[in-house]
Amino acid sequence: MMKSYLIIKLSRIRFSLVFLYLITFFTINISAQDLPPILLDYASTVFTEDGKLLGYIGEKNRVEVKSTGYISKHVLWSLIATEDRNFYEHNGVSYSGLGRALLKTITGSIQGGSTITMQLARNLFLTHDRTVSRKVNEIDLALKLEEKFSKDQLLLLYLNTVYFGLGAHGIWAASQEYFNTTPDKLTITESATLVGLLQSPNGYNPEKNPQKLLNRRNEVLHNLVEVGKLSKTEFNKIKRQPLNLKRHFSIGKHFVEQIRRDALTVIRQSGLTLSKDQLKITSTLDYQTQLSAEEAVTKQWNSMKKEMQSAQVALVSIEPGTGKIRALIGGNKDSEPRGINRAVQIVRQPGSSFKLFLYGKMIEDGFTLATPLEDIPIVVDSGTQFEWRPSNSSNTSTWSNMPIISAVQNSINLAAVYSITQLTNPDSVISFAKKLGVNSNLYPYPSLALGTSEVSPLEMAAASGVFAAGGIYARPFSILKIEDKNGRVIYNAQLDTATVIDSATAYLITTAFSTVIDSGTASSIRKFYKGFAAGKTGTTQNATDVWFVGYNNSLATAIWAGYDNPVNKVGGGFSFGGTICVPVWAYMMNDLSKRTPGSFLNPIDKPSTIEEIELCEDSGLLATENCRRRKLYPVNIEKMPNLCPLHSSFPLEVVSQSRFEKQD
Repeated sequence: MMKSYLIIKLSRIRFSLVFLYLITFFTINISAQDLPPILLDYASTVFTEDGKLLGYIGEKNRVEVKSTGYISKHVLWSLIATEDRNFYEHNGVSYSGLGRALLKTITGSIQGGSTITMQLARNLFLTHDRTVSRKVNEIDLALKLEEKFSKDQLLLLYLNTVYFGLGAHGIWAASQEYFNTTPDKLTITESATLVGLLQSPNGYNPEKNPQKLLNRRNEVLHNLVEVGKLSKTEFNKIKRQPLNLKRHFSIGKHFVEQIRRDALTVIRQSGLTLSKDQLKITSTLDYQTQLSAEEAVTKQWNSMKKEMQSAQVALVSIEPGTGKIRALIGGNKDSEPRGINRAVQIVRQPGSSFKLFLYGKMIEDGFTLATPLEDIPIVVDSGTQFEWRPSNSSNTSTWSNMPIISAVQNSINLAAVYSITQLTNPDSVISFAKKLGVNSNLYPYPSLALGTSEVSPLEMAAASGVFAAGGIYARPFSILKIEDKNGRVIYNAQLDTATVIDSATAYLITTAFSTVIDSGTASSIRKFYKGFAAGKTGTTQNATDVWFVGYNNSLATAIWAGYDNPVNKVGGGFSFGGTICVPVWAYMMNDLSKRTPGSFLNPIDKPSTIEEIELCEDSGLLATENCRRRKLYPVNIEKMPNLCPLHSSFPLEVVSQSRFEKQD
């Protein structure tokens, strides 16, 4: 055993002597190699509208800091005190440091003896192999770096280059990842923590070894005491502080990917690239809205049976009147960001949520919320190959009439089929939906009333936003602004809006669909969320697709759940839009209303053209003194209905006039 020890000792001495000879020779005969080009991978960054980092687009999470003036002095002091105290005295190589390293090697320890400049040379141009030739090249390149760059530039380049762990390359990304701030705002303890990570980013990983990282941070702080940058009294005080990490919480993974795709379209003609040119992209996303949406989806998915948690989900929230996408989820937590974005890229049958367009068209055409609809079994195209026998979800009917507002509230399918076959037609409903921004193919069959044509969640959110915005359609968009690395704005978004329906129609539809939430198929929302809202559930045949579309004056949201393969069906007590999607919306809106008190509570403004008028519940028209079943309904006075002909004593030509016309 002693013999083996001596052999190892002699080997170390032999290696060290050879190494010392080569260094001596090398410093006398500097290599003639040129300094290679410095090639670093930088990323573009994506921010929310309220200035929070969403993510990076590029090979590595690295953003260039332009000057050491944008880096806390505590970082610079900690780095020099820990890695290279003679940084300002040497020319890139510390021979005393190499000597100490040589001595350590002879005695059995491992010490590199590398200066900051040598480490930079290794990180920029070389591998981390422990060989004499690599060390020689490292010294050569360090000397050349010192010839080309000032000390300040070397520090900046070093801090932009080094890896801090957890995917963070460079001081900017590290400041965001560990403390959710920028490098210039790092405190002395935060700076010491980041510098401490450099020795072994994986070994000091706070997720695995928080105590080890704390100890290392305090070592760096003590180094500051030794070089006179921190008093012993202050050190003894702050060394007791915990790490106080403020980790960057990554959200919006599908949205960042959508931004990448949208940004590529925007910059296609500019000659810029997302992975090289360090663009700063300000998105439309609202951080809190996205966070509330993701937490709501997580809460709902955790409540479902394990076998159902493989179901996919899509959620998109749009700001009415502007089209800003405020939240977007493109799949479940296990879905790949670069895979299908189900909020934007899929089209599926919306079920009864499509009734927004059916009844919207009818209200636009002058029907009232009291217009009676038949809840009676019906056969469409009887005796033909297209014969269709629709039914209510309960497979029963009341064999009676009900006003439009009740048909909406209780999602009566037979009333919807009666409407599209007797009071309007599929082509008219399609035209109305197209006007509200539905660009998917819609087919002019009576079954359209029950949502048998496929649409995307993005289309449904944008279209419902028209009702929330008083008739204004706003094209959805994701990018507000793009700046180049010098802060020059190269793209500014412009709102694309148009008034597509009158505000009275929007208000009346909202009035009808608010009953769905207050006392209809989505009334479970009221257990969590008390603010104003309107919306509609949707469930397709055999529970292939389940939906909820909900809106108020701040957000219009569409939520879909199902499987990518429609052969699979949702189930296990979650077979309806009201049992999967409604809770997600309720959790989300409840959280938002708590975080922003006073928001989402007020109803949508009533237009001046809306008045409360007595209507006959038998005809849905203006009530006369003879109408026994009368009730107040909001009515668009610019489309005043006729007097009720069922209970009127006026001549027919008078009955056919509206009260509004008669008063003229």
